Amino acid sequence: MAQPNSVSDALEALLEAPSEDALEAADKVDSDLETEESPDLLELLERRHALAVLRAVATTPDSRRFSELEEEIGAAPSTLSARLSEFTEAGLLERESYDEMPPRVEYRPTEAATALAPLFTYLRLWESRYGDDA
Repeated sequence: MAQPNSVSDALEALLEAPSEDALEAADKVDSDLETEESPDLLELLERRHALAVLRAVATTPDSRRFSELEEEIGAAPSTLSARLSEFTEAGLLERESYDEMPPRVEYRPTEAATALAPLFTYLRLWESRYGDDA
């Protein structure tokens, strides 16, 4: 396979791989990971609005205010607050609060969260290819 010129090219190449090869490769990686101790990010991602929160924060290098995220995602404030706290505790977000009235809190992605951004590009590519058929 030729070297990809961009992340999009690499993701496109993954979509082109025969599904049997992709499943076999994913199974090997998954079994290798089972032997390692790691934070259970997948369980966190299964929670309500978790992917939306992570996508909103991880795909931009800028800080995001709680109120901006609340408006964009449409989650209840308590749910959004819980997801942001969990991602902060997991090391995916940094939280900064300002001593202002009204209170201002901003979240920015860590390097680990930013590294997940291509996942969302891949999902968009997948959706454009298979979304109507899935």
